[in-house]
Amino acid sequence: MEVKREDFRAKKEELLGLLRREGLTPEVERKIIEVYGERGRKALSAIRQGRVRRKGKIWVVRGKTEEYEIVRDLCYCMDYVMNVVTGKAGVDLCYHALAKKILEILDERGG
Repeated sequence: MEVKREDFRAKKEELLGLLRREGLTPEVERKIIEVYGERGRKALSAIRQGRVRRKGKIWVVRGKTEEYEIVRDLCYCMDYVMNVVTGKAGVDLCYHALAKKILEILDERGG
């Protein structure tokens, strides 16, 4: 289990470095989906649909039924609570927190 977790961390760090260097290119989008699977697809969809926004220091992501405030990388959606926190998901972020993370990095690099 620990090897898989380390493998995920390495892939995530590579992905975030690529995003910081290149922005949200088609290659980076493919990498997001490769690392995060369906959560990656949903995060990119939320970004494209304008469902992620920043209110001062607070990030808000509109999901299917409600809006979620993302604090650091924490979300209170059911996926995060039931699958991410428990380790069942095999990744460290729900799609809401991932969408926020992507836009936060793009914001830091100036678009």
